[in-house]
Parts: sequence; C-alpha cells; structure tokens
Amino acid sequence: MSKQEVLLSCRDLSFRYSEKTDPVFSDLSLTVKSGETVLLMGPSGCGKSTLAYCLAGLYPEYAGELTGEITLMGRPLSEYGPAERAKAASILFQNPDNQFCMDRVDHEVLFALENINYQGDLQKRMRELLEKVGLEQEAESPIHNLSGGMKQKLALCTALATEAQMLILDEPFANLDPASSASLASLLEQMNRQGMTLLVVDHRLDWWRPFLSRVILYSDKGNLDENSITCGELEERREEFAARGLFLGSGWLEERHPQKASSQEEIMVEAEGLSLYHERKTFLANLSFQARKGSVTALIGSCGSGKTTLLQAVAGVGKYKGRLERHGKAGLVFQNPRFQFLSTSVKEEILVTLRAARGKAEETALGEEADGLLEEFGLLEWKEMSPYALSQGQQRRLALLSMLAGDCPVLLLDEPTYAQDERSTRFILDLLEKKISEGLTVIMATHDLELAAAWAGQILLLKDGSLKPVEAREVLDYVEALAQEKENGEGGTHL
Repeated sequence: MSKQEVLLSCRDLSFRYSEKTDPVFSDLSLTVKSGETVLLMGPSGCGKSTLAYCLAGLYPEYAGELTGEITLMGRPLSEYGPAERAKAASILFQNPDNQFCMDRVDHEVLFALENINYQGDLQKRMRELLEKVGLEQEAESPIHNLSGGMKQKLALCTALATEAQMLILDEPFANLDPASSASLASLLEQMNRQGMTLLVVDHRLDWWRPFLSRVILYSDKGNLDENSITCGELEERREEFAARGLFLGSGWLEERHPQKASSQEEIMVEAEGLSLYHERKTFLANLSFQARKGSVTALIGSCGSGKTTLLQAVAGVGKYKGRLERHGKAGLVFQNPRFQFLSTSVKEEILVTLRAARGKAEETALGEEADGLLEEFGLLEWKEMSPYALSQGQQRRLALLSMLAGDCPVLLLDEPTYAQDERSTRFILDLLEKKISEGLTVIMATHDLELAAAWAGQILLLKDGSLKPVEAREVLDYVEALAQEKENGEGGTHL
C-alpha cells in the first residue's frame, strides 16, 4: 500500500452512549493515509477516546449507538471480525488495565498471539516482543504487580503482537517516565518509518514532533477542524492551541513558583529509616525525609522505582518498618482514579466524603455543597452519571475533588496531571496553590519533570531502592540531555 492511499476514513460519524444522552460527537469526518502519523488533540472530555474506540471497532459493538460510515483498508469496518480487525488496526488504551485478559505478563502476550492464529514459534515471538519493549525480565510477573508505566509497555507489546498495519494510541506516554517515553517514542518512530500508520490521541505533542505528519484539533463541541496543522505551522498557530487550552511546549510553567515552606513550619510528614516491602521482600530501604506544612514535595523516578509504594505507606495503606509519622489525616488520589471510586454517581462520590467530614450536617446542605464543588471543577452537568463513564481527565478531577472535599491536611497525589489538557492542569495547580497557601501539604509522584522542577519546593529522587534530594537545575539539565539524546537517536539515560 503506497503512502498516498487512504488507510482509514470516516464520514458523517455520530455517536451517543444511549438514547437518553447527548451525542459525544456529530457529523464527524476524518481521513488517514497509509504511513502517516496523525495526532488528534482536544480538551479533556471532548470525546477523543470515544472516537478512538469507534475507529478501532469497539464501539458500537460493546456500547453506544453509532451512525455514519467507517472504512478501513477499503472495506466497511463493520464487515471485519474481531481477529481480522485486530490485524488491520490495533488499539492501545489510555488505561492499560482495561485491555488485559490474563494474570501474567507472558500469558498476556501469548494470548494476543493465539488470537491472531500466529503460526510461528509462540515462545520465541513472545520473548522477542517483550525484549522490544524492555519487559523481558518481567515475563513471569503478575500483571497486577507491575507499575503503571510497565503496564503501558505491556499493552503496547500486545498491540505489536497483532502486526497490524495501523496502531491507534490513546495517551501512550501517560504512565511512562521520561527515559521510557524517549525509548517508546524512538520505537514508534522506527515503526512509522517502516510503514506503520499511527493515529494518536494525546494532550502533548513533544514526543511526536520528529515524525509527525499533521495535527488535527478537536473542539469541545465534538467537531474536528477541517484544516490540519503541519509541524512547520505549529508556532504560527499557537493561539489556536491556547484558545482550546492545549499544550504547545512548556512555556506555561514559567508562571509557576516552587511551593516551599520555611524551616519554622510544622513538620506534617516525617520518615526515618523507612523500609517498604513488596511480596514480603524489601523493596525500598532506609528512606528518610520530611514534608512541612504548606509545601509541595515531588517524588520522581523511573517506572517501578517505588513512588506509588511510598505514597501508599504515607497514606497508611502500605506495610513498612521504621519510623513514619503523619500529623492529621491524608487523602490519597490514586494513579488510576477508577480504583478509588465508591459510588454509582459523580455527586454521590463527593457526598460520601462530605458526610464523613461534616458529621451530622443536613443532607440538603451537603447536596448544595457538593453541587458547588462539582460546578467549580467543571463536572456539574455529569453529576448523575457514573464515575466510570467519565473521560480519564474528568475521572482525575473527580478523584482529586473527592479528596479535597474531606479537608485533609496532607494530600498525596499519584500523577496529578495525567490525562489533563493545559487548561485543566492550570486549574488544578491554581486550586492547589490556594489550598497550599492555607496550609495544605502536598506530596506528589510525577513523571512530569518540568512540573516538578517549576512547582515543587522539594524534589526527591527514588533510584535503586534509595531516596535522595535533587535540585531543580539537575532535573532540567537531565530533561535537556534526554531531548538531545532523542534527537541524536540515542537513549536509555536515567536521572
């Protein structure tokens, strides 16, 4: 198939989840040519992931009502069976947990190969694929024990197993550390240059620039702009990105200042000689740190370095030895917010927290407070919806709101900017800064090193089972070095 031939097209596409809901998008049209890398960008919650599911054939087979026409490799998508469709266009979900079927890493890859009736040596091909994404040492590991970044790599591995001509990727870098992101970007660039077509949903375009064909902006009204943007046009059309609240570079961080606390402020969290365990084995040893009232501490480190494990210990839900003191309750916002939802509606999720925090307050007053909070977070119109039906970005905001509503003096955030556009990220940071000025203590695990350098008053690096403080300048120098390595076709350096 030549680079000029159309691989995927859709015309007059409209989708809604049920007859009772408004359309997610209407009369949408899109064309992707063979060999292209096309990036779809739009505000959180505008329907990007839903469109990806439709183009991969998952909707309306599993949910919703779809009208219009989707053509893949010259045939209506509706004519494809699941296995045949996977060989033509495979999808990598934004949340990798949603696509796993087996309990172990090697079994998951073998399952993908068996589904496409792979005729070669299954074990050999499985090992090759795991090595390609850097998971060869985790072949026999239970999937639930993997870090978020490792799960993302496994999801890519299973997508590669289908040998599809087109790969649909939904926020593929969301759970990856910078070195792993650089490695994945290099792999995707290599695949693209060898002829694979990539259709990408992402809030950021930095990793895609070297091999990006064009960007299509997605409005919050469910429409795609007719005019694509090439790499050469990005700077001159910067205002269009800003108007939609989308990332274009990291200049927006210049307005942020490190959230530090004076040495006179109360110590809210203190650890000394802390050792953490995973499956009865010492995972992190002899960790010591402090977090003072009204400050931000950033935990950085590669995928699987123990950032989430440490947050869980501070929250009181992880096993440890050593001294760990926390003054006041702590609210933990999970990396995957779906794991912390307790209710069947968005509003009820906030009410659960408010009832616990307000004691015997009247239900009417609590309901009004919940509505006000949801409106502030841009979630009021979805208050009767299930939390699980929200977009990933909306779920992230709901999870954060449910913890803030409890007025805990310590807030623990696992990847707080995951799946957020620039507008939503600004909103979250502005809100947190207000709370921090009132005394909130924030400890966050993040792969966004530029955010850590600009915003955290204290940066702690988890590496090889130990914890050490690093300066913002060190972090930024590393980011610059990594970008240079990516440009030179190198990689693999870790902070």
